[in-house]
Amino acid sequence: MADDTMDKAIVTENLSKKYSDFEAVKSISFSIKEGTIFGLLGPNGAGKSTTIKILTCQFPPTSGTVYIGGLNTVVDALEIKKKIGVVFESQNLYEELSVYENLNFFRRLYNSPKERISEVLKAVGMEKYQKNKVKTLSKGMKQKIMISRALLNDPEVLFLDEPGSGLDPHSAREIRQIILGLKEQGKTILITTHNMEEADFLCDCLAIIHKGSIIAMDTPANLKKKYGEDVLIIKTVIGDIYELSLNTNASSDIFKKLSENNQISLVHSKEATIEDVFIKLTGKKLTDES
Repeated sequence: MADDTMDKAIVTENLSKKYSDFEAVKSISFSIKEGTIFGLLGPNGAGKSTTIKILTCQFPPTSGTVYIGGLNTVVDALEIKKKIGVVFESQNLYEELSVYENLNFFRRLYNSPKERISEVLKAVGMEKYQKNKVKTLSKGMKQKIMISRALLNDPEVLFLDEPGSGLDPHSAREIRQIILGLKEQGKTILITTHNMEEADFLCDCLAIIHKGSIIAMDTPANLKKKYGEDVLIIKTVIGDIYELSLNTNASSDIFKKLSENNQISLVHSKEATIEDVFIKLTGKKLTDES
């Protein structure tokens, strides 16, 4: 591995994964700085979960190389697993066991001290529910337990596969705040998501993945600036609505003309969104993808 990648928590180099004739991941490369949140944004089937499974040593790539904390995922898989935590998309908890029993089972696998259970539950605001059976919890509460389980070994790198999937808005906001709190503690976090608001809110760097390839990668703000377009919306007193590109001569001229004739009843601007970026790059809405 090159010396300039040694300060990165994760480095992928020309990563590919094939299943017979189908190439799920196509020669993707990216690096993630320590203590940051990196997002893979794309629809179901884009290659996000396959990528995360390779990065977490669940199976090897067909070609290419991945380093986690300077360790090779193929050669050093056992050592890497001690340093990472994973929150799977499916909530694979033991429903008939209590919260404490679930965490205690996995704590023993990591040989972590018992007091670690209280620490991770406190980190997600679930310490008072440790005696509750998992089956009695809401989906949002279960997701907090999933995160607490992934923290038992105090991982350096945390992988979250669709962390906000299927959650109500309140629970999704809580999960996002937990993720930001973990970043403040110095954790490096990789999330996969098809939720554009989640990606925009959380990620320091965002890679848009489409049909197995990364088609754009930058900060959310830079992606919106490069591929999106801010819009000026003007509603007139007779009900006409103008949607114009912001900061152009055409929009300035129309605004001036309507204003001089006292024809404006409402005016506001609309910032470009990550969805606008995805549409610009692929020609489709994210929700239209299969």
